[in-house]
Amino acid sequence: MALPSPKQALAGHRGLLLIAVLALTSCSTSHQHPPNAGAADYQHYPAGGGLFVSATFAPDGKLWRVVPEKQHVYVDYSTDLGKSFSPPVPVNPEPQTIKVSGENRPDIAVDGTGRIYVLYAAEGTQPSAVYASVSNDNGQSFAPPMPVSDKASEANTYQGQLATSPAGQVYAFWHDERDRTDWKQAGNAIYLTTGNSQAGFRPIAEKLADTLCDCCRIASAFDTDGQPVWLARFIYQGRIRDHGLIKAHKNWRVTFDDWEIEACPEQGPALAISDDGRYHIAWFTQGTARQGVFYAFSGDKGGHFSTPLPFGNPEKLPAHPDVIALGQQVALAWTEFDGNQTQLMLMQSRDGGQTWQAAKAIASSTAETDFPLLLQHRQRLFVSWNSKNEGYRLIPVQ
Repeated sequence: MALPSPKQALAGHRGLLLIAVLALTSCSTSHQHPPNAGAADYQHYPAGGGLFVSATFAPDGKLWRVVPEKQHVYVDYSTDLGKSFSPPVPVNPEPQTIKVSGENRPDIAVDGTGRIYVLYAAEGTQPSAVYASVSNDNGQSFAPPMPVSDKASEANTYQGQLATSPAGQVYAFWHDERDRTDWKQAGNAIYLTTGNSQAGFRPIAEKLADTLCDCCRIASAFDTDGQPVWLARFIYQGRIRDHGLIKAHKNWRVTFDDWEIEACPEQGPALAISDDGRYHIAWFTQGTARQGVFYAFSGDKGGHFSTPLPFGNPEKLPAHPDVIALGQQVALAWTEFDGNQTQLMLMQSRDGGQTWQAAKAIASSTAETDFPLLLQHRQRLFVSWNSKNEGYRLIPVQ
């Protein structure tokens, strides 16, 4: 399918692949500098760094970052909220063909003991395999990367992600093609394993759900009981691509946009769970029921959700929302593109998502940008954002 130009995109912004492509390649560089914002370039990287990075705060306050290049994945850290970073340490000393995109980025997590976990996708026996590595010496070195899937030699795996529970347990999950028998039928399974104290992951993975949209990232959060919850775009009867929650190997549908399409939107949802147990979700859709980006909350563990709240300027292609919750504070971050620049947008609620302040632009750029990712450190929230020209920025949520 031929993809339209940005001008055609603006004229017909409700087309599916159009928005996915603009979000992946939309342009971005900031002239706005919020208070205490950190910004760092990639001049110290062997090949200039990569666009699709992930970051996380460790319990001690260090900001750890994983950065992909074409043949290597690197880890570095910042002690000054992203203003500067340590020399990068290679996760894979031997070159590999790294597979990376906005939805298929490397990921990083730090457990309660300070052990650092990294996942990334690269060519293996199959065209794509999720590799895992662990550092037990505070990021000075990493164990030889190994495929995280026990079936990596037989089936493609990709979009590996990490999540750390409040108790410090690390979960790894990914898209897995091992169960596909009819390649005319769309949909993958999601598999899961957990980190252990011996520098690695359990060798046997378990299946969480199947018939997931092939190219959309999966969101995760932890409920008040400490158990992981996932939000994913499923393929329902009639080729409908809507979202469902997964917990304790059960899944149920929670959005009803009725988006019937035989292509992948490449727009995964976002999930946060506040300490009072309220679920917060954000997503993109082009369904017959609604189009654009939306937010909703649930006060009964995902059993029922509030009426979807549209946000963003529909004339500026709002895309790739993320959501985070800290007590009654809820924040949404997303990007908008006006044909010339990408703006990083932020909107906040102070009452658990009941009401919202006006959306505002907190950064902008005219070069290629990554998607915004929301982070928490203690009682502060931040937006992690990367752009081709300006480099990495960690922007406080005021």
